[in-house]
Amino acid sequence: MAVLPTDVSRMRESARRFASGFSRGQKVVTVVSLVGVVLVAFVFMSLSGKPTYALLFTNLQPSDAAAITQQLATDHVPYELQNGGATILVPQNMVDQQRLAAAAAGLPSQTTVGLSILDKEGLTTSQLTQQADYLRALQGELEQTIDSISGVTSTQVSIALPANQTFALGNTTPTGASVLVNLQPGHSLTYGQVQAIVSLTASAVPGLSRSAVTVADSNGNLLAGPGVNDTGAAQSSASTAYDSAVQARIGAYLAGVLGAGNADVQVNAQLDFNQVSTRSNLILYGKNGKPEVVCTSTQQSSEKYTGTGAPAGVTAPTTTTGGTGTYTQGSSSKTCETSTQTQSTVEAPGGLVSQSIAVLVNSRSLPKGVSLAQLRSGVAAVAGIQPKRGDVLSFSAAPFKSTTPAAVTPAKKSILTTALRPGLALLLVLLVLFLLWRASRRARKAALAQEALLDSFALEQLAPLAHMDPPTGELPAIPYVPVPRRAGPSVQEIVDAQSEEVASVLRDWLHQTT
Repeated sequence: MAVLPTDVSRMRESARRFASGFSRGQKVVTVVSLVGVVLVAFVFMSLSGKPTYALLFTNLQPSDAAAITQQLATDHVPYELQNGGATILVPQNMVDQQRLAAAAAGLPSQTTVGLSILDKEGLTTSQLTQQADYLRALQGELEQTIDSISGVTSTQVSIALPANQTFALGNTTPTGASVLVNLQPGHSLTYGQVQAIVSLTASAVPGLSRSAVTVADSNGNLLAGPGVNDTGAAQSSASTAYDSAVQARIGAYLAGVLGAGNADVQVNAQLDFNQVSTRSNLILYGKNGKPEVVCTSTQQSSEKYTGTGAPAGVTAPTTTTGGTGTYTQGSSSKTCETSTQTQSTVEAPGGLVSQSIAVLVNSRSLPKGVSLAQLRSGVAAVAGIQPKRGDVLSFSAAPFKSTTPAAVTPAKKSILTTALRPGLALLLVLLVLFLLWRASRRARKAALAQEALLDSFALEQLAPLAHMDPPTGELPAIPYVPVPRRAGPSVQEIVDAQSEEVASVLRDWLHQTT
């Protein structure tokens, strides 16, 4: 569409009239404001247009990182490098697509081997090669298994196997294994995770004992291995697990009454890790309530004599009939013992000695009809408080300073920020333009008021001249043309209608005269 010269002239004249309504200071402020608005809008647009980057791959080999970045550059995908090029970030909305594209290209290359390499073994493969491939496959399988543990990014496993000596009978050379784990920044392995790594390694290698497995992290900390006393770590882990379990139970109980985030629970328990063995002998009682007696041996003896006269050495009376006599004597004895039972009891370590629990609830969230005494009784029942054992329960209420708002996920936050930035920039531009238009309108109204006031004063000054006598004949006569009175409002009407503008003009005049 062509623009006519008349249109250009008209727009230029409109711009000139628009600019004539500003003073020099207002023009400077307007230009500076427009430049500032443009700069702010540019900054907002650049920030809102910048994508949010997310993790694509990490812990890459240099060759894999070079191949992936080359593919991203070919596809015109923006990316960022971190950790010396081992980590690649791409826009969040393109992560899944680029991972599929990299997988289709075979990137990153599979550096961890597994049991699949044994499929390539041939009939002519030597025994030494088979053993080496089996060792590599075993190490690769362990690395893949340990990498699946939370917090572990990569693992390196080295297994020491005894030499394959076919004719060396009774070869008892012990095997060993070392595991080096690379952890995520700020992450550390718990005692249970370390023991899981040790158990996985020892179970996967035939003839490998747990004591021969060494575990270390990328910071050089020895986590498990020969000479490492893990008793203290095990006890600390058990105490922490008990405290967390009790704290979770109490927190769940209070959350059902007060709501989430309205209670703070701290648990400090003392556990006994001494292993105690007790042996006791118990007496068995029968149904009649008397101790049961068991006879272990019985002895009986009897003597009988028939003849004349009394047997020698017998003082007991004898029975005689017609000069003859008989003798009979018997005895019996029993050996009996009370029934007893031997009982051995072994107490497992980790028994609870005492516990101290502190609970602080938000007094503002306490429902009506629920007292602190009721909550205290419920917490004592949940935690199993026994005052005779020395347990302590401290229960108090106070108004919490503030309630932590729900965390906004990074994805939602980025979407919210991206949507608001252009709107804020547009709103700021419109606000500045409105202020400039308002200032221009006020300036034009003040100029019009000043012009009308001057015209009114001029007419009032020239009005008496219309009633003067005509000029004398001594001077050249000048035809008198009466000045027409300009139709318009009077001075009083202008002052009443635009009092602020007139006052501003008068102030300017007074300032100029002084």
